[in-house]
Amino acid sequence: MSSETLNLGDLEVLTSLNFSTEDAEKMLKKAFGWIHSPYWSEERKKEVPSAEVVTGVLDYIRSLGLSDEDLHKLLKKFPEVLGCDLDREVKLNVSKLDSDWGINGKTLRSLLLRNPKVLGYNIDCRGDCMAQCTRCWVRF
Repeated sequence: MSSETLNLGDLEVLTSLNFSTEDAEKMLKKAFGWIHSPYWSEERKKEVPSAEVVTGVLDYIRSLGLSDEDLHKLLKKFPEVLGCDLDREVKLNVSKLDSDWGINGKTLRSLLLRNPKVLGYNIDCRGDCMAQCTRCWVRF
């Protein structure tokens, strides 16, 4: 993936959060499977990132009470969230945190800044990963 194949809109979304163009490109590559990330193991297929998908994830995370400064911190720790499915992973996980553990509001914000990977955890892999998964709720 070269910068020519990245949509400039994708980079602008991240550079507006005070990331350099180089860092923004690296984050998108990690999130969308262009470079290795231990988070995805071998399961992530390469995708060309879309500004719509990236913006959707960022807007949703903002709606949880996170500022742009918070987003910067979260993305430094877990850029892969940009490549997570918004409805089937991110929103579902936020819902699980609220329904199962009563984590929402300021507590949710604190948790996401401390451990943003919860946004991409697998709800139920039914043991298919045989404990090798890097995205398991057992880690929570």
